[in-house]
Amino acid sequence: MARGARLPDMGTAEPRRVDWEAGRILHRVHSRKREAVEFNPTPQDHHFGGGRFDSTPNDHYSYLYAAPEPTTALAERLLRDISFDGTSPTRVLPRRELEGKRLSQIRLARDVPLLSLHSLFDLNAVQQEDDWLVRSKPAEYAFTRRWAHWLRAEAPWAQGFLYGSRLSFPAMSLVLFDRCAHSDLLEPTDEPARDLDDPDGVRWVDEQLKDFKVRVGPPDDTGA
Repeated sequence: MARGARLPDMGTAEPRRVDWEAGRILHRVHSRKREAVEFNPTPQDHHFGGGRFDSTPNDHYSYLYAAPEPTTALAERLLRDISFDGTSPTRVLPRRELEGKRLSQIRLARDVPLLSLHSLFDLNAVQQEDDWLVRSKPAEYAFTRRWAHWLRAEAPWAQGFLYGSRLSFPAMSLVLFDRCAHSDLLEPTDEPARDLDDPDGVRWVDEQLKDFKVRVGPPDDTGA
């Protein structure tokens, strides 16, 4: 485990930069209440809930998670807490986890500098001896968020992090940062959004996640 007993001193990171060019296509899973390119401006609790690199009151910024592949976006959003039970070859994704969610295709509106956490050498460059920062489970997110704040201070030029997906490796994920929910980093595409909780959406999710050995449960599924 690489979180350590404390954060490293300021100035000890040698963050690696990668620039993703304008026009690159991404996918994200989000609430229908939020626009496809709308960032989340809500800081999370210091210790409970939230995502891997969300803001907190210690470092308040807007954030948006996305991935180049739609299956990676699905896995990162929907499968964080979906485990095998040891009695079946297939995991069950409760139908309620799809309620109110959609998958949207978006596009980088301009070149975006990212701090790369994709390779082991990238992680070594920011004081991580292994892949804990990008592979740890949600119980550790209070610590990964605090590390994210340290990394943002070490790389003030970065408008996001690029990292390997824990749930769809070796595919890539990224998180983008901006000051407010309505950013100029992204623009929508002409591809229609896909609602995940209507009958066609449920069938599509089932198909996309079958190689993950995941099936969507029935409407009255309790997740048991």
